[in-house]
Amino acid sequence: MGLLTAPLTFVRAPVRLTLRAWEIGLATAAEAARIGGELLEPDAGGRADFSEYRAATHPDYGANGGRPDVEHGAPAAVADAPPAVPDELIPDHVDEEVVLVAETAEAGAEDGAGPELHVEAPWDGYDKLTAADIRDRLAAASPAEAAAVELYETTHKNRSSVLDAAGRALRR
Repeated sequence: MGLLTAPLTFVRAPVRLTLRAWEIGLATAAEAARIGGELLEPDAGGRADFSEYRAATHPDYGANGGRPDVEHGAPAAVADAPPAVPDELIPDHVDEEVVLVAETAEAGAEDGAGPELHVEAPWDGYDKLTAADIRDRLAAASPAEAAAVELYETTHKNRSSVLDAAGRALRR
């Protein structure tokens, strides 16, 4: 942004938002006035036509046993079908060919990707120590070492006495 265009951008944005809000408000007011005029102006039969405003539960409502909107033999519109996208808007790198996962994926891929975590022992020989030996070492351990012990224990032996000692070492 240049020195001249930056202030104009900051001034132009609120003005554009204000104009857009006025546009929406006026369009809503005009639509309300149009509907009100239709309701108040009687047609040739002396009664207003309320068919446009019928509830879906009304017996004459088209979707509830009333007259169909299309002639017989005409194809019905499919509401769930997405609109057609012009070819020039489809990127070249998008492949629309259907490929079954079972044909190309590794065994077990149908279950989805799962977490895989490998935690190293906090120090050499950790697995050979007893819970009492680890608790004694945690009494003088740093918070980082205590956190490593806690993580390793929760993913391996999950000994409550070691986890309690690691928790106490972390709170110090």
